[in-house]
Amino acid sequence: MARILILYGTTDGHTAKIAGFLADRLRSLGAGVDVFDAATSNPDPDDYAGIIVAASVHAGGYQRSVLRWVRRHAQSEVMRGARTAFLSVCLGVLQQSPKVMADLIAIKSGFIAKTGWTATQFKIVAGALPYTRYGWLKRLIMRRIARKAGGATDTAHDYEYTDWHDLRAFAGRFCALCIPELEATRSCETGSACRCAPAAIPARQRHLARASVGSSR
Repeated sequence: MARILILYGTTDGHTAKIAGFLADRLRSLGAGVDVFDAATSNPDPDDYAGIIVAASVHAGGYQRSVLRWVRRHAQSEVMRGARTAFLSVCLGVLQQSPKVMADLIAIKSGFIAKTGWTATQFKIVAGALPYTRYGWLKRLIMRRIARKAGGATDTAHDYEYTDWHDLRAFAGRFCALCIPELEATRSCETGSACRCAPAAIPARQRHLARASVGSSR
C-alpha cells in the first residue's frame, strides 16, 4: 500500500488536530498514512509516496522543528517530486486584507529561503483561538490580534475557524495525486458528490466549550 507522510509542528495543539483530521480522511480513501510531530520524530520522506507538511505561524515564522526537518530532507527524491504540500495554519487569513496576505507570502518566502524547499502545493488554513488554554499574557495578546482580525474576543471560550469541509476536499485531491488507482475526486473541485465529499458542511466558525480538546494552533 502506498503511504503518505504528514509531518507537523504545533504550539497549542490545533495543527496537530488538523494533521489527525487529514490522516483520518486519507485512510478512509484507502491510503496508508503516518503522522509525526517534527519536535519528536525524524521520518525518512523517501519511504512515502507523498508528503504533507503542516506548521502554524507564530511571531512571523513557523516552528523551528519543522524548519530543521525540512532543511534536513529538502533534497530527498520525494521532497523534490510532485506529490508534496505545505499547509500554513494562521489566524491572519481571517482579515482578508492585501497587507496580511502579503505578510503571509513573505513568511512563506522566508521559509523557502531557509530550507531550500518549495512544495508543489501551498495552502493557507485558518487556525483557532483556544483562549482557555493560554496564560494570561498570551490571552491578552491573542485577544488583541483577534480583534484586529475580526475574530472572537470573549476569552471565556475557545473558537475554531478551520474550514474542515475544504480540508476534506484537499485530502481527496492529494490522495488522487499520490494514488491515482484509487479513483479519486476530480468532482471535489466542484463540490459534487464523490468519495471524499462530507455528509454535511460544518459552520466556518465553531464555538467550543471551555473543556474542548485540541483546538489551539
